Amino acid sequence: MTDRIVLAARNNALWCDAVARSHGVSTTLDADAWTAATRTPPYYPDAVTLSPTVGEYDVLARVDGSDGCSVKDSWARLDLAPEDFARLVVGEWVWLDPRTPTGDAGPGWRPVTSATGMAAWVRAWASDPDAEAILQPTLLDEPGVHVLAQHAGSADDAPVVAGAIVHVTGEVAGIGNVFTLDGDAHRAWAQAAAVARTVADGLPLVGWEAGDSLDAALAAGAEQLGPLAVWLR
Repeated sequence: MTDRIVLAARNNALWCDAVARSHGVSTTLDADAWTAATRTPPYYPDAVTLSPTVGEYDVLARVDGSDGCSVKDSWARLDLAPEDFARLVVGEWVWLDPRTPTGDAGPGWRPVTSATGMAAWVRAWASDPDAEAILQPTLLDEPGVHVLAQHAGSADDAPVVAGAIVHVTGEVAGIGNVFTLDGDAHRAWAQAAAVARTVADGLPLVGWEAGDSLDAALAAGAEQLGPLAVWLR
């Protein structure tokens, strides 16, 4: 399981890296952690641990540890409470084997290929009016990145009603940012996983989820690998 968590955590770190670099943030990646030299955009961590043995101060020495710093603790093993961090969320890494059936993707799913389409996707994904500045259209040019949207019709400008992002990196394809406007998380995750497979080249789908989204991933056939925690100062 640890080897799978390494793959999932590294995939997630590379997605965080793509988002951070799209904002001009300098980053570092090695066997222990991915880290950003300056503060990352909202919703994204300043560090992701990539080894179960990396220590608290090894990570904190690499980042701006002032208020607002966040660390994704990929094995939920760090104790950052003495440094005035609090656990913001605890989730689970998930793994969907390519042989596990997921059903059909359903109608209306297609890739996002333009800046206009990306802006529409982001507005549907987040109610935050500043969200468009977080996930920028340049991400569509990143190798292995596929932004997928379900539309409420066949027209190019039909409203986006659900979506997901797939990031293919080496041995796995990350699936994340799964959302739906109708509140049916189980349907959305199963359909997103099915359409993700069309761009994943037969690779396992990996990611992390919590709460209802975790229940939806497990209902779609994913298996839990182990816990992670996100710490915020």
